Amino acid sequence: MNNLLIVDHDKCVKCGICASVCPSCIIALDDNGPKCVRDRGCMACGHCVAVCPTGALSNSRCPLEEQIPVPKDTLNSEAAYNFMRSRRSIRNFTPQLVEEEKIRKLLDIARYAPTAANSQGMYYIVVSDEKLIRKIADATADWMELEMAAGSPRARYFNSVLKVYREQGEDIIARNAKQLIFALARRLNETGISNCEQSWAYVELYAPTLGLGTTICGFIQTCAQTGYAPLRELLKVPTKQNIVGVLMVGYPKYKYYRLVERQHLKVEFR
Repeated sequence: MNNLLIVDHDKCVKCGICASVCPSCIIALDDNGPKCVRDRGCMACGHCVAVCPTGALSNSRCPLEEQIPVPKDTLNSEAAYNFMRSRRSIRNFTPQLVEEEKIRKLLDIARYAPTAANSQGMYYIVVSDEKLIRKIADATADWMELEMAAGSPRARYFNSVLKVYREQGEDIIARNAKQLIFALARRLNETGISNCEQSWAYVELYAPTLGLGTTICGFIQTCAQTGYAPLRELLKVPTKQNIVGVLMVGYPKYKYYRLVERQHLKVEFR
């Protein structure tokens, strides 16, 4: 237990904030300062280190020297509000592929999204092969037909999608995206899908700063989350992994000149 927390007693003012913010409740305060009360349970969130006002605490799982101080210059509320309203779902892309370095930068921000119990553990497959993307879309269409035959409540909707995809020849499934990003999580991680949703939120907000457009590839994502074997085989997904999300990414073909509008706010205070 003594190996987890490292306390600089010359700096520690025994304020107890580190114990208050610990989500696992494994830190307590005594006459000597903060200490661990259990040898298990630390989720390596780093809250205890980051909240210390004097920099007196370090944690072996998230050391003080690896934590970057919060920058003084941050977005004000109005700038942040307009920035978030400017993000749009992009379904029309230029032929240009996004460079590997830029995709790595895009996905790097996903590491900082909140995950249940700080479980993290997302793994990504980036597909840029045009023929493979077509096979993925075809497999999703096949899955839709199986769902319709099984009496899925979405049968009527799927029927409309398939008419556009197969009869009219319009790629309403993959939207002619040049690149797809698949997010994977371990089968034993029951919060993989919700973790992915939060990771995608970070990615989608960050993408425009890199000149990129994104949108969740809903049809393929829904198919993938059912564990549809042909799709897993196309992507060679490891047995111990599940596909938990699918995202289109690329350079936007068009520019939007207006902020997003939505339904009015509905809220009740009690």
